Amino acid sequence: MSYRNNMNIVYVATDSYLSMLGISMYSLLENTHNIAELKINVLSPDFSEKSKKILTDMCETYKVDINFYSLKDFEKSFGFTLNTAGFHPVIVARLLLTDFLPIDMNKVLYLDCDVIINGDISELDRIELPDNIAFAAVPELAMPPAQKKNIGLNVDEQYFNSGVLLINLDYWRKHNLKDQFINYYASANGKLMYADQDILNHCCKGHIRPLSHRYNLAPMLKYFPRFFIKSYQPAYYCKDKEEYKDILKNPSIIHFLGDERPWMRGNYNPYRKEYEYYKKKSLWKNEALIPGKEIYLWCYHMLNYITSICPWFRKAFTRCIGIRYYKMIGKKQ
Repeated sequence: MSYRNNMNIVYVATDSYLSMLGISMYSLLENTHNIAELKINVLSPDFSEKSKKILTDMCETYKVDINFYSLKDFEKSFGFTLNTAGFHPVIVARLLLTDFLPIDMNKVLYLDCDVIINGDISELDRIELPDNIAFAAVPELAMPPAQKKNIGLNVDEQYFNSGVLLINLDYWRKHNLKDQFINYYASANGKLMYADQDILNHCCKGHIRPLSHRYNLAPMLKYFPRFFIKSYQPAYYCKDKEEYKDILKNPSIIHFLGDERPWMRGNYNPYRKEYEYYKKKSLWKNEALIPGKEIYLWCYHMLNYITSICPWFRKAFTRCIGIRYYKMIGKKQ
């Protein structure tokens, strides 16, 4: 695939996520002036005409095209009951992209709604995706060995986060990945701890290109000393100390995953100022923070503080909690 200086962006969302999607999209529009042709594609099972107009009007301000695709009844494609561990079933709809996107769309950048574009991402369009690569993504900061084993990965194999995916749709179509995704999910009885993310890592093993964490930065990384990252997540370790510092200071894409979300009242997210910057300039500047987890978030912040002092404690904590959580989910299912 050659460099085209254009980019197709894909979001998957429900109407209830309009504000989160809108803020993410606003940050995208603000930081892609150097891309000649930007196209945004939103897939949703229930987007209202009002919501579509709000997003369309915003995109027109930047002279950017936006297309909407209906995901109504997408769950029927699976043919079995979905259990997405508390998340909305729409999270697995990204596995069906080849059913909804035009055949001439061969490369897309998929973004979760909880990401903020904080800098230049045009380099992503210059990244080559060879015929044997299904997608490019950033490795998870940590994944318990038991969870890797559960989906057929070895302890030393990388597990990738699915919040930002540079997808080779030609590969997905050629290898009929949609059916592979569905069949694997069916073999797990529709029960996987991380649903679509587990499916992508299992079915595309050996065909995933790692990306720099500049393009999918997990805020918790800020709490881990650099020397510790070399063994904890080697894929994040930069030979150049200054480059590593620059990524933490100026990430191109921030992914607000985990518990410490910047739209929760009482959060201490180290990148909440970046989120607030785009929110305050967007149509959703008056959106109230979500209350109810102030004490929990304070405790979570204390865990992050301990991490900055003793990262080994966090490693043990993640491993133990991750395994217990997985067992708890399994019992509920």
